[in-house]
Amino acid sequence: MATLNRVLFIQDTVLKQEPVQSGQLPSTKQQNIPIGTLFVLKFYEIPANYSDHYKFALEDLQFKGFSNWYAFAKHVTIIQEAINPVTTISAIATQQQAKDTVKITVDRQSVGNQQGFLKLVFNADTIIKRQPVDSKVLNDQSKQKIPAGTELILLTDKPDTNNIVKFTIQDSHLKFSLKDVEFKGFSKDWFVFTQHVGIQGLD
Repeated sequence: MATLNRVLFIQDTVLKQEPVQSGQLPSTKQQNIPIGTLFVLKFYEIPANYSDHYKFALEDLQFKGFSNWYAFAKHVTIIQEAINPVTTISAIATQQQAKDTVKITVDRQSVGNQQGFLKLVFNADTIIKRQPVDSKVLNDQSKQKIPAGTELILLTDKPDTNNIVKFTIQDSHLKFSLKDVEFKGFSKDWFVFTQHVGIQGLD
């Protein structure tokens, strides 16, 4: 499988339209990104001439109308490796003999009060959607292309007393919400085809 250039966020940070302190920029020129997020890159530039920021372009993704962003170099790592597919939600649901929910095991004690302890891993190029239907019937504001190799942090309930987090499955689509990140103005109640993604804990 081909090697991809990707950017891994090793702490909560802010993408910026200029390589300056985020406090100097309006909210329209910055985007919060949670730790553990992994984006596929079209290109990137290593910090040069006393700069302490990477500049890069995101593959297929835009925030606030921009695909080109800066990130503080100490908050991210550029990785160059092939995609390592994970077990799909479809396979997990089949194993659990579940039709309308899938259960992900998470150690409740290790999570504590932490938000964003699970990530959605994209094994294939796909489209997330506002409804669990064929993307062809949705307008552009109701869908977002996501490239294979992307990993997005989920906003979920805390694990229950059995260390389980439940996700809804509807018409072969996983329903999910994102932490801190919006596409097309929405962070909550997206759907994605269960054969294209898996869910993992943050390392």
